[in-house]
This record gives sequence, structure tokens and C-alpha cells, in this order.
Amino acid sequence: MIEAIDEHAVIGTAYSSLGLERGDEGILSACYLSAAVRRLAGFLCPCSPRTLVRRMVDSHHGLVDDVATFVDLVEASIESLVAIGDLLELGDVALEGEQVRGTWLVAAPPGYVVRPGGTAFVLGLSADEQTPLPTEMRSRVENRRGIRSITPLPTEDLATALHDLGLRHLSESAWLKHPKPVSAKDLITLHDTKLNGLPASGEIPDMIVLDGSRRARSYKGRWTSPGTLTGNFVVRRPQTFGSDLWGYAQLVDGQPRKLLDLPLHGDRWRGCDAAWRIQMAIDTVAGRPQEYRLREAGGNSILDFFFPIPMWARKRLAVIGSEIDPAGCLLSFLVPETEVATEEKFLSEMLFLAGTAE
Repeated sequence: MIEAIDEHAVIGTAYSSLGLERGDEGILSACYLSAAVRRLAGFLCPCSPRTLVRRMVDSHHGLVDDVATFVDLVEASIESLVAIGDLLELGDVALEGEQVRGTWLVAAPPGYVVRPGGTAFVLGLSADEQTPLPTEMRSRVENRRGIRSITPLPTEDLATALHDLGLRHLSESAWLKHPKPVSAKDLITLHDTKLNGLPASGEIPDMIVLDGSRRARSYKGRWTSPGTLTGNFVVRRPQTFGSDLWGYAQLVDGQPRKLLDLPLHGDRWRGCDAAWRIQMAIDTVAGRPQEYRLREAGGNSILDFFFPIPMWARKRLAVIGSEIDPAGCLLSFLVPETEVATEEKFLSEMLFLAGTAE
């Protein structure tokens, strides 16, 4: 017997199949999107980010009113899963022949990271299950905006239990590695020197520029066409396969003269991570540092960010505290009051950020 069902029933079934409790936001919730992307990636990877986005859109055809907004949310979800460590991003690889090169997403193998208090983060993907754990333990997984964690039971050695299930152990220090500290001025000087030593780049089609003079709290609003800009800027350009390419370019009256690809050769960090940090350094040296907002929350503190932060910083804040739904900003993290001073120092030294209590 064929039965017609409405979109609410479809969404409810999707939530149930992913092991989630349905929320008011439906398929636009960060929790649902991360779980759905993770599940789809388990089947599709290795694939390009664009392939994953396209398949997410296709699989939700008829359930989404604003496709453009849905695409933005899916892209943000993929970015989050890469930052967490569920997906690995490989650059300049060829999986379909030497002529097809670009950035590809690869499913990280199932693993875990244990915090000092005993709580474990579950990482990685499995094509067979939404979370690669037995049914009983899977029911204990907490899903906060895509970050999966398990709290140990009294007297339980959770690390040993996960290891015995075949998940690989990642140390917290290995998972939370970050670049060496450097001043904002020295970071810019390093990249300016490398840029100046390059030959002329010629025309760069479809390039967009991150203009630091635009509104500091509107990340999307800071991206613009080259226009008549002159100076050194963080830039982005599309490629046929894979994610956009990031770079640091010298412009004269809007025309590119030289282009330094990011990340630098031998740098383990992603191009976007390097680019965002450079922009934060540029803003700081220009006397208008990027700001984060500090709020009190019942014995804890909330850090609100209006600009993307690198994967290594995002991981750290998610481990020290927890990522929560943003309120009038791009990213928010709940941090224990005892850790706030240390994390503010980290944000100042590593990302050149300034705090505000407004």
C-alpha cells in the first residue's frame, strides 16, 4: 500500500534514523545538519566538498524553502566537522586521474580523545553506523552542535572500553596542536616577504578579497570584489574541483600583481586557517583588532566570535568548554570560569583578538 506523507513526517523519520530528538529548527538545526552530513560522508568519501554539499541539497529536495541558506548551513557544517576531526581535508590530490586535482574530504577513522575528567570525544566516521559504537554505548552519546561526547559511568574506565571496541586513541595534546606563537607584525612581515619574492601572477579570475576596512562584525560583508583596492590582502578564488583556494595577494588598483598560495609549503594547517589568522594580524596592526564578546552564564563564561577562527583554536575551546548555539554572532563557546583567563590569554597571543564585555 502506498501512503502519502507530509514533510513533517519525513523530517521526523530523518531525525529518528540519525538517533536524534527532533528540535524546533528541523533540518536547519546544527545538530541535525552535522549528523546528516556525517552520515552522507560515510558513504561518499573520499569526495570533494562540493559533491557533499550537492548531495545534501539533492537529498533534501522539497524540504527546503531557501536553498541558498541551506547551502550556507551545510557548508558551515562541513567546516565544523573538519575542525572537529570527523572529516579530514586533503589538498592538491588526484583521485580520478592526474588532470583532476583539488581539495578532497576523507572520512577520519573512528577514534576518541579523553579529557582529564574522563569524558571522551568520539571522532571519525563509519559507513555502517551514524556513530561507530554498540547500541548501548551509542545511546549515551551527547550531541552538541555536531560534537559527540560520552560521560563515563561511575567506576567505568571509558578509555579502555573504547579502545577495546577498536577505536583509535588520540592524545589531547596531539589533537589540539597549534602553530607557534608569533606577533601580529612578524606574521605579516613573514608573508609580505614571501609575497614580494614571487614573480608576477597575471590575471586571477573570479577572485574575491577580504577587505579589513569593512564592518568588523560582518564576516560575509567583508568579502568584496577587488574594485580599485591597493595593498596586500587575503583572497579567495574558486577551482573546478574542491573547495575555494586561499591566498595572500598584492593588488594595485584592483589588479593582482603577485599571489602567495595558502597554506605555505610545509605548513600542516588549512589554507582558511592561515588566511583567517593573517587577517586578524592585519586588523590588529591597523589598530582595529577583531573582537570577541565575553558574557557571564551562571558560574561559567560565554565567548562569542563574529569572525571564523582556525580549526586548532576551535578544537581547543570545544575541549576546554563546549560549543553552543551562537547568539547574534558566528560562533559561541561555554567556558568554565576557572579557564577564562587562560583562554583569553591564548586568544590574545595566538589570534591577536581583543575582548569586549558588551
